[in-house]
Amino acid sequence: MTDDVAPQGDDLLAAELALGLLEGDELSQANARALRDPAFAVLLVAWQERLVAMTDEIAPVTPPKHVKKRLLSTLFVTAPVPVLQRLWIWKGLSFAALALAAFLGVQQLGPETPPAAGPLYATQLMGDGVPLQVLAVLDARQGDVALSRVAGREAEGRSFELWAIVPDTPPISLGIMQEGATMRVALPENLRSRGAEITLAITDEPAGGSPNGVPTGDVLAASALVAI
Repeated sequence: MTDDVAPQGDDLLAAELALGLLEGDELSQANARALRDPAFAVLLVAWQERLVAMTDEIAPVTPPKHVKKRLLSTLFVTAPVPVLQRLWIWKGLSFAALALAAFLGVQQLGPETPPAAGPLYATQLMGDGVPLQVLAVLDARQGDVALSRVAGREAEGRSFELWAIVPDTPPISLGIMQEGATMRVALPENLRSRGAEITLAITDEPAGGSPNGVPTGDVLAASALVAI
């Protein structure tokens, strides 16, 4: 599609949804379709990314924490905020990763999942010079991390290993990342109350993981968890 051709059909609907022009039943139906129809989600992501690009010249400003709390309380007055909606509000996550994560079926991101009662943390691990992209969501109440691999594949005979890093502590292995799009890993008991301190990292290890319990290969991606 070129910029001088007016959108039509599903493309027009995706544009209207991205621009916030839909209301009522039309809005509900379009949001529901974006969660079940991959082709429509691709159109929506394309429009969202196009609109976001218009803000590239605007210098980012990190708002105070009380602003986020006020926004959530205004948008969701009487009910806890569902996980998926909290992720959409989180400014650090790309629209594309969110849409793909929803389709890939991480249980915590499903629209039918009850709102999370405990603290939530999230991050997006992006490969440094390698095509690796992983979405991670920590539910501190349940004590596990939901992972959705958006892009990236191990080299033959190698494994991706996930690590939790907290200050003044050696990296703690959370296990080998399974082949496939999604997985969940349990967080050690002593880390469940330290979500705000955790940095997740992925290293390239021999098949089956590090042979000695510490990272031995290249660090492919690392990112700190952020409260959402």
